[in-house]
Amino acid sequence: MTREATMLQTNILFVDETNNGRSILAEAYFNNGLMTEARAFSAGFSPTLELDPHVFDVLREEGIAPDDFCPKPIDVFLQAYSPRIDLIVGFKPMINAYKLPMFPHLPPVTHLTIEPAQDRIEQNGRRRAFRACFADVKMAVDRAMATGKLPNNQAA
Repeated sequence: MTREATMLQTNILFVDETNNGRSILAEAYFNNGLMTEARAFSAGFSPTLELDPHVFDVLREEGIAPDDFCPKPIDVFLQAYSPRIDLIVGFKPMINAYKLPMFPHLPPVTHLTIEPAQDRIEQNGRRRAFRACFADVKMAVDRAMATGKLPNNQAA
């Protein structure tokens, strides 16, 4: 997708610490589970090298091809070739521990409160923790769209 094409749509960046859970799940749900003209991306402040295999499993279970998802640093979206970011969505309380870099066009920042999958593992087991996290991501994104916190322009 060219920079010109992405300028015609709203581009959302979901930001998490490792880009290996909530942010990837939110990107996947937003781009594959919703009918909207907006496009989602994801990044992390300290991305892991590989995506957790349980994220792949959850995405496959939801009918989303996980092949295009990998952890990436937030700096990727500061490059000249990157899509223009119109809205940044961080996850509380993690987002408060980091300073966002200066993005061109100064996009607004909003937050969603979703417990990380890694914090749920002891009580649920690893796969169930990621399933529960994805369910919470879907609910939070749907609620944010319904209340206008996230764009809800339906695609034709």
